[in-house]
Amino acid sequence: MAGDFALATGADQHVAFIASTLAKSNRALAWAWFVPADRVQIAAVLHEAWQRPHPVACFGGLGDGIDDHVRATVASLQAGREAVGLPRHTEQAGDDMFSCGNIAFFSGNPKISHAVFERWFDVQLALTAASNVATATERVRWELPESAAASNARRLAKQAFPAVAQRLIAGADGEVALIFEGPSKGKTQSARKVLQRELRRD
Repeated sequence: MAGDFALATGADQHVAFIASTLAKSNRALAWAWFVPADRVQIAAVLHEAWQRPHPVACFGGLGDGIDDHVRATVASLQAGREAVGLPRHTEQAGDDMFSCGNIAFFSGNPKISHAVFERWFDVQLALTAASNVATATERVRWELPESAAASNARRLAKQAFPAVAQRLIAGADGEVALIFEGPSKGKTQSARKVLQRELRRD
């Protein structure tokens, strides 16, 4: 979330909406940052977000002039990448939003941005479904915050089966599950067994 409104007032209308929208599709909000209307701090957060393997949504910071901190920062970072010989992140413009790399940017006005986010999220779900047609999954009930033993078990399972992705989701009932996603049922089951074996040792 970019901009000073939530920081100054403590009033945010985006996080709860996003978490609720994701939960309806068995997805969970991984993290949320609140960033002031400062282009240096926005640049640092965008650089970090571009390293993430999943889509990122950013609300706010899109003004009509000198307060359009997000677009100005994105333009500067893209120019910086070109200057050092790196390719630009792919940019796309849409109705009331734009994207750059894996980050989608939305207005800070909930009346405008929430409907736009829902349409964008539906597209992300369709893309994920298309790319995961042959993906097998395994589900393990999980507890947060993770213990050191649980984190270590996840790490060892990832080392043993690097092609099997791990993600945490929260259901509508609040129960958290660790999902293993891989190219075959055998690999996802094996990754789950490694995890459970390591947990039993502790």
